[in-house]
Amino acid sequence: MPVKLDAVYTRTANGHTLNVYYDEMCDSPREISEPLGKMICWHRRYNLGDDHDYEYPEDLLKALLFSEYSSSPASQYGKPVYDFIKSGRAQDARLEYNRSTREWELLENQHRTDNSGWYVSSSYPASLKGADVPDWFLDDCLSALQIDERLSLVNGIEGMVILPLYLYDHSGITMNTYGFSCPWDSGMLGWITCEKKDILETYGSLSPKTIEQAKSCLQAEVEEYDHYLRGDCYGYQITDEYGEEVDSCWGFIGDLDDVKKWMQEQAPTECECLFDENSAQSEDEAEWGDDD
Repeated sequence: MPVKLDAVYTRTANGHTLNVYYDEMCDSPREISEPLGKMICWHRRYNLGDDHDYEYPEDLLKALLFSEYSSSPASQYGKPVYDFIKSGRAQDARLEYNRSTREWELLENQHRTDNSGWYVSSSYPASLKGADVPDWFLDDCLSALQIDERLSLVNGIEGMVILPLYLYDHSGITMNTYGFSCPWDSGMLGWITCEKKDILETYGSLSPKTIEQAKSCLQAEVEEYDHYLRGDCYGYQITDEYGEEVDSCWGFIGDLDDVKKWMQEQAPTECECLFDENSAQSEDEAEWGDDD
């Protein structure tokens, strides 16, 4: 049982006493449930979100793109990435056809002052089509993109939901998906993602409606995790008139008013009124009236 501090909520009725405490030993909601999203974070001081092996944020985006476009139908293999670079939207990458060698060449920019800043980093024979193009060439093209360019491509993946994660660190930490007004103590630390296969498995179809449902679910997961980070974790204990425990449960995360409703659903029927402040007060007043 968690260590009990001062109760944050107390009510007595029907010969029972309810005490709600902070749960100092509450597990992370990322560990005790099966979340829809994958919460991938990077922070130099805190270990946040889900476990992962990505050294840098751009590595996650690259992995998502490579997984999607290396498994596309043969005729579409890597095509969105190649088309993006050919269109001139990549700052430091070009894809050009060399008529002399009959190869497609990936050129990258070293940002020198003269034209020698562009150099051929890799190439493949133009006779290769679709899935016959080597995996390493797609990998090289993705590596040549800026992080914002990779994010733009990730947002174009069918069924992909990806939301930014921001952290505010000042006398405690708090997280959201839309950012904080303070530029000094806050910043972006990662993303929470959900892929097409996860939406299909959870909702049974892929449509604008199910994508919005998945997005709402990810938002709710971030809000729950934020409550956990802020210490909004609770447990309750109900005792009888002799001080003996009747019921207890721990690991509730959220706003206290919402938590009391969830506790009420968990508690024995005869103790439900303890979680309703008005009900508990009225019963107390009735007992005082009988004494009079």
